[in-house]
Amino acid sequence: MYEALIFGIIAGMAIFLFAITVGHNLFSIMVDEQIRYLRLIVSYAPVPDAPRARNLPEPVARYLSWATGPETKIHGCAHIRYTGRIRFGKTGRWMGLSGDAIYSLAVPGFIWHATIVYAPGIWLEAFDYYVHHKAGMNLNLFSTIPLNNASGKDIRSSSLFRYLASAPLFPRALVTTGRVMWEYLNDSAAKAIIHDAGLSVEAIVRFNGKGWIESVTTEPSADPGTRHNIPGVFACRFSGYSPMGDCQIPTRVFSEQILPDGEFLCMEYRVTEVEFAEPNPICPEVS
Repeated sequence: MYEALIFGIIAGMAIFLFAITVGHNLFSIMVDEQIRYLRLIVSYAPVPDAPRARNLPEPVARYLSWATGPETKIHGCAHIRYTGRIRFGKTGRWMGLSGDAIYSLAVPGFIWHATIVYAPGIWLEAFDYYVHHKAGMNLNLFSTIPLNNASGKDIRSSSLFRYLASAPLFPRALVTTGRVMWEYLNDSAAKAIIHDAGLSVEAIVRFNGKGWIESVTTEPSADPGTRHNIPGVFACRFSGYSPMGDCQIPTRVFSEQILPDGEFLCMEYRVTEVEFAEPNPICPEVS
């Protein structure tokens, strides 16, 4: 009897571990596929224009002159590594977070990948992307069990906004893509509008007393049919600017977003490394 019970426990654990291994491999394949696709698109995209900050509202021109410096070197993409914490709900408990992201400067696009430590031996894997006008949000338990996923045209706008809101991490995108338009609001704020394949989104960009970008925000959008908030990031706040690569980059980022099930998510992370790559070859491999 005891032998049968022990055998059943061992067999169950073996099946569970096998399922996790297979699920993790499939999740990794999904991430790698989007990374390769983004690399391919950017490698064939037109080379971005050299950075320029002409005919821009005063707070924007002042910030970009400082953040991008006098260099005219062209960036094809930025590879960001980070570590921090995340919580679900406005009063949820904080959980450890680490990962990396690739942002394209040649065309709007990004890959965002993170591992969340829910408890010892229990993890969540997150993978969000905006690649070639297609968007996805994925959150899986043990990299295997889908928890909070969305994809398709419903989240394209929020994903494009996330790209725009992350631009202080790769500031030359704001003057090289030709897709970002600016409108003056006042001496410490401007409106940014980004266009991509017939899609456009707006953001309010606020600058602090030193002229650095302090926040990029928008109002959460609601689906006209369901009246539920559309999933995606709606606010990013930045601090701790430091020279990284050949730009001034915020090393502290605080972001807020709505998950596919409507739940609020809050994330704080510290940028540990930024690597810029030239247009060709483009985008370093993700480790």
